[in-house]
Amino acid sequence: MNTYLHDQAPIDMTLLYIEGDSERRLYYTRILKALCNKVYISFNIEDGISQVARVCPDMILMDMGMQDTAGVSALQRLRELESETPIVIVSACEEVSCFQQAIEWDVSAYLLHPCSAEELKQTLCKVMKKCHQTDTQAPIILSEGLMYQESIKSLILDGKPVSLNKKEARLLEYLLKYKNVLITYEDIKKHIWAGADVSSASLRTLIKNLRKKGMARLIQNISGRGYVLNLHSKQ
Repeated sequence: MNTYLHDQAPIDMTLLYIEGDSERRLYYTRILKALCNKVYISFNIEDGISQVARVCPDMILMDMGMQDTAGVSALQRLRELESETPIVIVSACEEVSCFQQAIEWDVSAYLLHPCSAEELKQTLCKVMKKCHQTDTQAPIILSEGLMYQESIKSLILDGKPVSLNKKEARLLEYLLKYKNVLITYEDIKKHIWAGADVSSASLRTLIKNLRKKGMARLIQNISGRGYVLNLHSKQ
């Protein structure tokens, strides 16, 4: 297993691993840190939910007992918080009911414990590839020389791609959904950092970073109230 891990380039992704069992956590953490360039570890679902809001993972890996109500409840809470983030389950449960619950909550993959480093690597790569497949969706024109390509979560400024991190992309898409409409500070916080208590400074920093990427003239601050994405095109 060590030879396999050393011969592989890390997957470019941020992964959150939620595991309550110390032995399993140690086993999989060693594998995951060799497979992915950013790995965050949570010991329970409460900490996991808190970390989701902070790190905005590209993927969530959960080792849980899908046969009990606590495991299903944890999955439900995560899916309600992160409707689009892919979730991969690794579990010892082989019952049909476990797989059915996973399907119901839109789990991207279900692995049986213990799984090898190679099996885990192939699964993570497959899920990531599926998530990043480009589609034929037309870019959204924001202003002259500036577009947003949702399929790759990137701005296109004067023909050159400007990548956005997950929070920046989520914020831009939220503003686009309610373009030309005032969105309050609190509503934005709830949407970007669902379930977390964040400061106004965190929101201002996120807005500032997005503005630096070509959005400075489009995002207007209405003092004491919120922000407006000013778009005058038909899109």
